[in-house]
Amino acid sequence: MDPLTHAASGAVAMLACQRRPMTAWAVPLAALAAVSPDIDIAFASTPLDFLLLHRGITHSLVAVPLLGLLLAVLCWPLWRAATPGRWSFGRVWLFSCLMVLLHIWLDIITTYGTMIFLPFSHERVRLNAVFIVDLLLTLPLLWALWRWRARRGLLVLTLLWIFVYPSVAIGLNHWHNVQNMARLTDEGREVQGLTVLPDALAPFYWRLLYAEGDSVSEQSLDALGQPRSPAIAHPAAKPAALTALVERSTRCKAFFDFALLPVTAPLPSADAPATSGTTDREGRDTRLQLYHDLRFGSGLSWVRWLMAQRPDAAIPFQLMTETRGETLLRERLRFSDSGRDSGWQPPRKPVAPGWADWLVGLY
Repeated sequence: MDPLTHAASGAVAMLACQRRPMTAWAVPLAALAAVSPDIDIAFASTPLDFLLLHRGITHSLVAVPLLGLLLAVLCWPLWRAATPGRWSFGRVWLFSCLMVLLHIWLDIITTYGTMIFLPFSHERVRLNAVFIVDLLLTLPLLWALWRWRARRGLLVLTLLWIFVYPSVAIGLNHWHNVQNMARLTDEGREVQGLTVLPDALAPFYWRLLYAEGDSVSEQSLDALGQPRSPAIAHPAAKPAALTALVERSTRCKAFFDFALLPVTAPLPSADAPATSGTTDREGRDTRLQLYHDLRFGSGLSWVRWLMAQRPDAAIPFQLMTETRGETLLRERLRFSDSGRDSGWQPPRKPVAPGWADWLVGLY
C-alpha cells in the first residue's frame, strides 16, 4: 500500500481514540507509527536487497512487539509526565503495536505479497483485494482527516471501513476465481494456475491471469467477474528453465519466489550486455531472455496510459539472463520504479538455505 494511505490510517486511528494525549505530536506520531515498517526500504540498496528485505522482517508478526517497543520509546511526547492526558508507556506500546499490525493488514490486502511469517517461512501473503492505489480506500481516510477531525463516531466508522471494504473485496475475489475456473473448464481449457487480481477502481474492474500449456493469459473482467475483452496470451517461463536458474543463482531464486505466473520474451537488444557473444567453440548459442510478471498491469487503457507517464516507465520488475546451453553466464535485475538496477553480473550462487535466506541481501 502507498505511504499516504498508511500515514492517513494511523492519523485516523489516533483521532478515533476516545481519550488521547493533548499534544500536537499525537497525530503525526500515530501516522509515523503506521508507516514505520517500510523503514526496510532504507536498507535495500540493490534489487536483490529489495526482494529479500522489503515487506520482510519488519512486516512479520514476530517483529510486531519489538518494533512497537522501539516506536513507544520514540513516541515519548505521548507518555511524558508534562503531557496533559498522557498515556502510560504500556498503552503507547500497545497502540504502536496496533499501528504496525494495521500497516501489515493494508499490505497483505494488496497483490505484492508480504512475508508475515518470517523468520520461519518465506511465504508471501497476498489477499488480492485492492489495486496499487485504491481511491475507495484512501479518499475516505483523507476526507475524515479534513472534515471529521472532531466527529469521533464518523472517525470510528472510517477506521472500520479499512477492514470492511477489503473484506468484501476478498469475498468477491474468491467468487470471481470460482466462476472463472468453472467457465474455462466448461470451455474445455486445461488451466494449470488461475488467479484474479484487482484492477484500478476495484471492485468494479478485475484482471484474470491463468496458465495454460506454454502460455500465461491475461483478461480484463467487469464487476461481476465476466470478461470485458478477449484474453491476451504471453509465452510462459518454462518450469525446467526456472528450476535450473533457481539452482544456480540467489537473484533468480529471489525473483521467482516473488513472481506470480512469470512470463518470458527475448531480451530487447537495447538491454543486452555490450560484450555478449553469440556462440562458443562448441557451437552453442548464447541466449538472452527477459522474465517478468503480469501482476502489475491493467486491463483499462486509461490506466495503462497513466502508468506509461511515470518516470522511467517500464515493466516494474525484470530479470534478464544470459545463458549458453545450461550454463548461466550473467544476470541482471532491474526495478524501474525504484531506480534499482544490478547491471550485468555473474550469477550469485545460493548460500543460505532455510529460514536465513532473507539475510543474504545483507552480505
